[in-house]
Amino acid sequence: MVEGPDTNSPSYDRRQILRDAGTIPELLQTFELSYESQHLDNAYVFGRRYCTFCVDGIAKHDYYRAKTFESRRNQSNKRVDDVLIKLERIKELMDAEEVERKQKMLALIARQKEEQIKKQRELEEKRIDDLQKRIEKQKISSVGVSSISLEESALAKLQRLSQPQGVHQMPKHHLPAEPDGHLLSQISSDSSTNDLLPPPLLPPSNDGKENQNKKNFHPPSYNSILKSSSYFGPSMGNSSTSTTISTTELKQPSAPSYDQVINQTKKKQQLPIRQHITHIKAKHRKYQQEGKIQISPLRTYQGRVSGSTNGCTVISACVVSNHMESHGGISAAQIQSIIDSDCVPLLSAIRKKLDLGFASLIIPSDVHDYMVDHKLLYQHKFAGVAGGNITNPTHLGDLINLLQGEPGKTTQYKSGATIFFREHVISIVKYPKNANDAVYDMIDSLPTCNGRGSRTRCHSLDALKVHLENYSACKFSDSNVKYIEHNRWDDAMADFDPRVFQSFVWTDLPKPKP
Repeated sequence: MVEGPDTNSPSYDRRQILRDAGTIPELLQTFELSYESQHLDNAYVFGRRYCTFCVDGIAKHDYYRAKTFESRRNQSNKRVDDVLIKLERIKELMDAEEVERKQKMLALIARQKEEQIKKQRELEEKRIDDLQKRIEKQKISSVGVSSISLEESALAKLQRLSQPQGVHQMPKHHLPAEPDGHLLSQISSDSSTNDLLPPPLLPPSNDGKENQNKKNFHPPSYNSILKSSSYFGPSMGNSSTSTTISTTELKQPSAPSYDQVINQTKKKQQLPIRQHITHIKAKHRKYQQEGKIQISPLRTYQGRVSGSTNGCTVISACVVSNHMESHGGISAAQIQSIIDSDCVPLLSAIRKKLDLGFASLIIPSDVHDYMVDHKLLYQHKFAGVAGGNITNPTHLGDLINLLQGEPGKTTQYKSGATIFFREHVISIVKYPKNANDAVYDMIDSLPTCNGRGSRTRCHSLDALKVHLENYSACKFSDSNVKYIEHNRWDDAMADFDPRVFQSFVWTDLPKPKP
């Protein structure tokens, strides 16, 4: 590196100034080479040294002002001006280089973030695609299966269940159809009115008009629903004529029934999804404060024990099965045993049968097939299927009605349901207090309650409805909400709609006599 002269000496003679002047070309040459090669840091250092040497160093020589060096002095001043101009240019280039470096860093960070989002989106799309392929495979296998095959679908067996077996079936959705809230409320609140109305499944009478009313009021069988509906829920296609029973035939109840509340809700304009989410979350908090909804943690969660990962489909079905077979209903200890141990061999066996990998998601219908075939669930206890748009009060009301049971006939029995929504399955179990009242528990095996699974007790049907609406609202992501805002419900697009749900309901009915 080129060093400057010692400018602190009190005086310089003629020989000294000539010797120092010989150093200047070396500094200038080094500066010019660095400047031309765009080594900006070196050029800036040598340029500053050159200017300092010429302005502060040489000017202190005793002979600096001598006429002998006048031409050199003028030449040196001109070169200093040129170097200063270049130093300003170097400073601008260095500033621009720093800005460019920051821009490149920000662009790199943005690109990495974009790649991460893209990777997550691809993984999510792959999961959905894999799930859809299994759904299509299940549809094809259920259509082509032979009636004499040992692997015949349990749901195909359920299709052959005859109507007189006393199984309550899920109603088919039609747009203009309105359920008759007066009938159900009177049957559940005043048993004396039972004599006024014939049982739903009795043969029609000779009165043509009354016969037509009964025919339209009672829901179609599970067999007809399965043939005409999509995989995820009931068809929303053609509407049928809906008739109501005159209020003069029934005694008015002292308080409105659940179905009457549903009817009133349907007549109102449905809130936009964002307002609905805000409203239902506030209502859910209010119900918690009033003790109508109580949330408590379980002692475990799915995935804590090796082999239970992504086992929610089997866990929820086992909860319902144990609830059906347990005296007084399932206990917290039984739920813990199911999550930590009982579900593991079942998950392994079902995945092996379906040729699925370890920790793969399983379609609920495949699990129910297996459990019916192995007598863990029974066909005569199958109450029905409900599904569709979980934000639609009618669709969600079908599930609640199946859980409640048929007034005057099955409301006194325990019941349970598995609900498939947003790639997760939960279970609901009913503990009847008497023929007209019950509490409902929702069991979720995901670690969403202080890092553990949860058990939520709803002390009424209304509380259960509020909790299910809040559960679904909390599951909607911002992209889900945007989709709902821009797309009306369509059965044809149900497989890809974030609102779609599917539930299987079972009631602890006694086995029919042969």
